Amino acid sequence: MKRNSLNALGLASLTLALAASADLAAWDVSGDFRTHLYTENWRDTRDGDTTSTDGSAARFRLRLREEIGENCRFQTRFAATVADEGNDWDFYIRSHRDSGSAVNAGTATLDELFVRCTNGDGANEWRIGRMQSNLDLPHMASRSFDRSQASGVGIGWTDGIAYRRNFTNGWYADVMAQYNGPDGIGQTYSRPITFDEAGRVGFFGVFGSDAEAGPIFMRALSLTVYPDALAPLGTANSAREDYILGAFKMGAGWDLGESGRRLIAVGEIAHAFNTPTNAAMGLPGAGDVDAWGWQLGVDIKNIFPKHTMGLNYGQSDAGMLLSNDFRSNNELAEYRWQYQATSDLRFEFRARWRRDLERRAGADYLQRDRDIRLRATYKF
Repeated sequence: MKRNSLNALGLASLTLALAASADLAAWDVSGDFRTHLYTENWRDTRDGDTTSTDGSAARFRLRLREEIGENCRFQTRFAATVADEGNDWDFYIRSHRDSGSAVNAGTATLDELFVRCTNGDGANEWRIGRMQSNLDLPHMASRSFDRSQASGVGIGWTDGIAYRRNFTNGWYADVMAQYNGPDGIGQTYSRPITFDEAGRVGFFGVFGSDAEAGPIFMRALSLTVYPDALAPLGTANSAREDYILGAFKMGAGWDLGESGRRLIAVGEIAHAFNTPTNAAMGLPGAGDVDAWGWQLGVDIKNIFPKHTMGLNYGQSDAGMLLSNDFRSNNELAEYRWQYQATSDLRFEFRARWRRDLERRAGADYLQRDRDIRLRATYKF
């Protein structure tokens, strides 16, 4: 095991030992186990070949939470992911993942390690440390163009300081300063974003509301700023620009009679204010790539008792470089069916289709991907 892994393991062991040395019964213990029971992927490549792969994977997470006085809370979570082959066994705590999109299979780490404090009435909240900072659309596919830490059996995190203000009218403002390490961060980004010469502090802010206004129950306007993180001419060139992405998300719901069925509709539109060139992204033509992303989704909850069906479709221009769910220069269509067997156990089937929006320079065809997946999730 690598030396930094041993150091990280020691820190994690100390954290858990401190938890155990206290009255463990006083700690709030929770977690989840998720496994891909079956997956299969097919790809029509850009040179005209067709390939297929299959396999399975799993993730385990265990959270410990303890109140500190009346207004503060300490929270940490151990997370590990494994695949049926190709595991890179390692435990570490560091600012970056193994790549811009994921950790390697076989990885274990702490994806939460933070303190949260509020004032007496809960209007002001502070968090400092390693935390989750998701801003997903509130439906079964839970997709996002800017802030989704990890999907499937992945692991992700944000290292930073966050402040949230809850207003009396149901709205809130959430601002975060996050650490951007020279080797990357704990959430998804795509090249030519690089943090080798970037400002070490990035920013993320949200102004939104989850209060109901007629059928609308979620709306949020978000902004991400990564100073000096975009290499517009490619990472081999020294030129750098700020990468700034804004997004607006909305969700609405309607009860369908007295059957318990509910229709959920969601949408998002995102825009990148600076984008790389076509040449840097391997696309034909001069100038910069396009800078928009959008998606629409719909669920029917309890279409049958304990069953939910959902559809999602979206397009992501080549300038969309932060999404954990949408590749840049890609369109996506997805179908899901979920069975909530018990309050703790659910099964989910997914069929997904993806395709390049623009044909890459030198490619004979658009790349097309299809996949199916059956997974189970148990929470405790």
